[in-house]
Amino acid sequence: MKIAKFTTQQKNKDRLNVFIEREGKEEFAFAIDVDVFIKYGLTKGMELEDDFVQDVLEAEEAQKAYKLAVNYLSYRMRAISEVQDYLMKKELSETAIKHAITRLKEQRYLNDAEFAKAYVQTKFNTSPSGPIKIKRELEQLRIPPDVVESVLASITHEELVEKAGKFVKRKQMETNRRSATEVQQRIQQTLMQRGFTFDIISEAIQTFWEEEDEDVEIAACLKQAEKLNRKFNGYDAFERKQRMKMQLRRKGFPYDVIERTLERLVEEES
Repeated sequence: MKIAKFTTQQKNKDRLNVFIEREGKEEFAFAIDVDVFIKYGLTKGMELEDDFVQDVLEAEEAQKAYKLAVNYLSYRMRAISEVQDYLMKKELSETAIKHAITRLKEQRYLNDAEFAKAYVQTKFNTSPSGPIKIKRELEQLRIPPDVVESVLASITHEELVEKAGKFVKRKQMETNRRSATEVQQRIQQTLMQRGFTFDIISEAIQTFWEEEDEDVEIAACLKQAEKLNRKFNGYDAFERKQRMKMQLRRKGFPYDVIERTLERLVEEES
């Protein structure tokens, strides 16, 4: 068979329709990217062997994979695994995907080390994530372990403590309605969920937690005591007081603060 003519696709000027002559009639054979057309030097009247056509079609699929990947990368940096997964969803062959990935790496459009570095900087500076959580996310993106360890090592101990400390200072304001102990426990739990180590959290609390004004803690304890007083209203005075003490202690208030709070509550009710 030989090439009868080429036509440019109306919706995509970078693609050509190839028509062949068969039994004196023209019929559509395949469509290719203009770069593939130039690479293989296709011309009108050219005789096409089956093996040659197969090579052209494989090059066409590789070019398609490449262009899809370039468009996918135009929105933001991607890990190699993200691009691979994206192209697999497009049902492209493994050979085409591999060719596209290799080409993109050579052109420095894909670089897991650079991606990981940018990812860590962005996550650490713009999200509440700590190093453990960020590490898990990079591992899920199949970033090589040595690259993960290297980029995470760029975050200093001081930066970790400072970031955790900002959260400590913000959450300490909750002591106007909760005990200092309960607030610190919540801080520890939240920061561990966000990927900070126990040592960093402990140092942040120790460094950034400001000494509580006793009046503030008593005011917080009083708010809780008033709720409990209503809750246990059906009990006699002694039983109600004991239950309130037990609940307030569970909430982390010190014994002396509880005693002073209950005394104030009695005064207010008198």
